Amino acid sequence: MDKPVLSIGIIFKNDIRCIERCLKALQPLRDAVPCELVMADTGSDDGSREIAARYADILVDFPWINDFAAARNAVIDQCSGEWYLSVDTDEYLDEDCAELTRMLLADANPVNLYRVNIRSYNSYEMDGGYSDFYALRIFRMSLGFRYEGAIHEHLVSQENAGQAMTLAKVIFHHDGYVGMGTEAGRGKRKRNLSLIKKALEKDPENLLLRLQLVESSAGEDDLQAQIRRASALVRKKVEGWRYYGPAIFRYAATAAYELKMPEFRSWLKRAEEWFPDSYFIRIDAAYYALLNAWKEKEYDECIHRGEALREAYADFHAGRGDTDCQALSPLKAGTPYFEALMTVILACAYQESGRAEAAIPLLEELDYTCLDQAQINNLTKTICVIHSQSEEDTAPLITAAWKGINAPKPNQAKADMRKAILLAVASQTFLDAYRKEEAGKEKFRRPSYTLFLPLKDEFILGKAAAILESQDPAETEALLRGVKKWDELPYPALSHAIEIGVAFPLAERPVDIEDLDILAGRLAQEWDVLYRILRNAAGEDFAGSWQSLTWTRALALAAVQSCKWKDEEQGMELARIFARTEQAFITGCFAPEMLQEGNLCALPAMHRFGWYCVQAFDCLEAGDQTGYVRLLRAGLATHEGMKPMVEFLLDHTPELPPPSPELLELAEKVRVMLAACPPDDPSVMALKASPVYQKVAYLIEGGTQ
Repeated sequence: MDKPVLSIGIIFKNDIRCIERCLKALQPLRDAVPCELVMADTGSDDGSREIAARYADILVDFPWINDFAAARNAVIDQCSGEWYLSVDTDEYLDEDCAELTRMLLADANPVNLYRVNIRSYNSYEMDGGYSDFYALRIFRMSLGFRYEGAIHEHLVSQENAGQAMTLAKVIFHHDGYVGMGTEAGRGKRKRNLSLIKKALEKDPENLLLRLQLVESSAGEDDLQAQIRRASALVRKKVEGWRYYGPAIFRYAATAAYELKMPEFRSWLKRAEEWFPDSYFIRIDAAYYALLNAWKEKEYDECIHRGEALREAYADFHAGRGDTDCQALSPLKAGTPYFEALMTVILACAYQESGRAEAAIPLLEELDYTCLDQAQINNLTKTICVIHSQSEEDTAPLITAAWKGINAPKPNQAKADMRKAILLAVASQTFLDAYRKEEAGKEKFRRPSYTLFLPLKDEFILGKAAAILESQDPAETEALLRGVKKWDELPYPALSHAIEIGVAFPLAERPVDIEDLDILAGRLAQEWDVLYRILRNAAGEDFAGSWQSLTWTRALALAAVQSCKWKDEEQGMELARIFARTEQAFITGCFAPEMLQEGNLCALPAMHRFGWYCVQAFDCLEAGDQTGYVRLLRAGLATHEGMKPMVEFLLDHTPELPPPSPELLELAEKVRVMLAACPPDDPSVMALKASPVYQKVAYLIEGGTQ
């Protein structure tokens, strides 16, 4: 081609992290429009230059002289296109570049300057919070534009350039601010601050430089001082105060809230009096006023602020007022993420003020895909409270929430995360303790878990709610058959089903042993419920089927590990159920040669302990109390976690007679003999192997070693 339509200019230095991502993303534009890519390396030594060489049409070296404008202008000098586009390596062009392509290929275009959207993210994943800034990045080359400014460089105005237009759909995704807390980021920030402060030495009342200094001082020790100096210049009404004042006072109000500065209310009041129409005040500053009202539990003020914010967002989206303010500075709270957070806070304020009817429509229209983990957590609790403490129809609300949470936006992984948070938080509403607590509240109208009934065919908690509401075993069994993941089912739903007569595990619906263990472990959170279910299961012919046996085994294992071992009658019954269950399970599952004392190491720890318990109770039945004690102690050696159970049995087994005075005296003599000798003395080993020692060992060792 004789002359490219577009020259893309890039300066870079040691950007190995992101340079290739940036250059690859430009390829669709380069394929659609005759382009040249001109790049200047300002001193890379990390391999960035080698990557640039594979993509650039022109690659030059420009030694860094602490002047961004000089580097930009050096690139422009190498360009020959009709249009110029400036790009940074820590950003990449969105795949939808149709609006930019149409503009560049238009036959007639009176506009000379264009802004594009630089979308700066809060994380390297680029799928959470962000802010938009409309940066002047495209201009017609024939007008001879040049950059000015060592830092935060800008184009020098041209009288015949005309007004800049914004290409709002042309988005460059930017993550360059994410790493500012790292060592490399701190070095970059220190460099930027040094350049700005140097410029301020020549022009200390320059409000643009003051604004740039505040924006670059986040995390710096002197941030508060810089904000106070900038706001003082605005109050002094120096040149440019009307234009730069709203952005500066926005930072003053937001920083005052976050840093708990005493000027928060006075700065907010001044901002609203002087700049009532600026979106920096109507949205950004107002958002922090809303947060402050919520923190102070000033719910009427919260509602007032929230409603005003909704009106501001509506005006902003409709293009009313100065929507080009983002060409000066990012509108921090002007994104869907912050709008969604505002909506949640306002809905909570309505709920706290007894106006659930106003909260529900807000939440029905909410963009759930914008919310992070903490917000999904809070929102789930809020919706549950609204349902519990009102008589409003919440079916449309939970249906809309479920649809929004499951929407695969920005990707399926985020949707799965939102669903997992909803499941974890909402599952708590099914627990007996939660239900008892909420039922005792003054505003209680209905259990929170019933919120999910409309989702019984879509969501596991909908099925669980329907199970808890049912008293019909056949209906309940049909609902249980629809459960796909047992580990997601709240245990109160399962315990309710079993206690109204549903046989579990379900016939012809086998459940893996791991899932049975999980379910039994959850039932252990309500000991009385677990014990009742175990007793009923053990009273049946549980050895008649593998499913019944593995379920009873799971219940027994959970019970002996969670039992407090306080009640004598209950404890002895539980121990015998455990031994009976273990006998059926281990003899049915393991080969006889494995169930020899020397081969037990092949069994899981709880089943090794179970084997010794079985043998111990056999000894007890045969009248061999000494063998009973010895085997319990041997079992404990294989699983020290069962110490409470062994101690209980040694103290409460009625067949074990209390030690006689003679036996206690013998035990004391043996204890004295042992204390007089080193543990590794051969005589000690011989004594411990003697019948005399075995007779009194449980008294000496407390039955726990």
